[in-house]
Amino acid sequence: MSRTRQAARLAAHLGEVTGVTVSLVYDSGPRWNMSWADGPTRDQMRAHLNEALAGHHFPDMRDRQLHLHRGTSSRAWAARAIASRREGTLAPAVTEGAAWRRSHPSPYRLGNSDLTPEDYALLLHVEQLIEDTAYPERASAPEDEPLIEQLLAAAGGRGASEYKMAPILLNADRAPSGEEPPQLRPVADKEQPMPPRISMDAQETEVAETATARFLQGLPGAREVTTTGELAAILARLPVDTPLFLADPVAHPGAVEDPVHAVVAHLTACAEPSDPDDLNSVHRMRPALGLTTIRVGFGQDAGAEFERDGVEPYEKLARAENRLDSTGDLVGGIRDVADVVETVAVLLDAGAKFIPPDHDAHATVTVETSRLRHAAERLRKAALDAQKASEQ
Repeated sequence: MSRTRQAARLAAHLGEVTGVTVSLVYDSGPRWNMSWADGPTRDQMRAHLNEALAGHHFPDMRDRQLHLHRGTSSRAWAARAIASRREGTLAPAVTEGAAWRRSHPSPYRLGNSDLTPEDYALLLHVEQLIEDTAYPERASAPEDEPLIEQLLAAAGGRGASEYKMAPILLNADRAPSGEEPPQLRPVADKEQPMPPRISMDAQETEVAETATARFLQGLPGAREVTTTGELAAILARLPVDTPLFLADPVAHPGAVEDPVHAVVAHLTACAEPSDPDDLNSVHRMRPALGLTTIRVGFGQDAGAEFERDGVEPYEKLARAENRLDSTGDLVGGIRDVADVVETVAVLLDAGAKFIPPDHDAHATVTVETSRLRHAAERLRKAALDAQKASEQ
């Protein structure tokens, strides 16, 4: 019997033993990738695999490197979240996790994500529960079943994303515990976090305009700064209470020969809360000194280039956010995202070399790296069609 046929029979055997669909696919050399969704944990599946290979039915698979990858369904996520909420372990985990995240803020933000520290804490908690639980898709108690279905329905059905289920669960009218059933429903738009509200009356507008005029007396236009002395001279001409704003690097919109990086001082605007102790209070606009790194050609006037139309963030993730969220440049934005995704795949591939090849984590990282590369390629192919569809 060929090894390919033995692999198929081994996958079918493990499926019969565990009650889940098991896929066993050849990768390269002695490597085979085994995957399944929900069902037994990786340790349990490894035990079933070792028992099967110890017999005499699959001799040609014994010397193969079998890497295990366990997927997760929306049903499993909902079931673990509901069970944890009922058992009283969800709230403490979310509180502790959110507190840790607030004390260890990440400098990176993906797109316009509205996820709160509580959302992140809930996602990580449930992910760990799924990892540790055999057959996580099964309801832990009969009373959990209607709540699981309710949560899935509120998030959009069987294929619902955990990123939609998390805020729904956190914003439930009543917690899924005690004798009263909770009401899990989609989070209405008005419940989403809103940006600070900016409001200025005629007097406040006049104050802002006067402050802007004073600013322009000290710095009439964007100006390249090459030394600390030049920066000190600018600061000396501005009011001492002028806010300072450090912006992400930007780039010249066209092709640049002999590119260099220059620092430009310029006028920008910032919103400050009327009540310094309440970030949700009404915000007022006031002029601020911006310091921005710009990529220009050698010998070009960086200040003049900065004020040209079309200057964009230099970093691809920030540029993608600007194009997709502000300018509507779907072709450029989606292609930037594809480049970022591919960069992530390259980094994961580099990190995989530190993981023992026979460890299950190596298989997971390798599989996800391949998926990211395919996703990047699909995004690039879809970019032009996406732009055309948006203009119809």
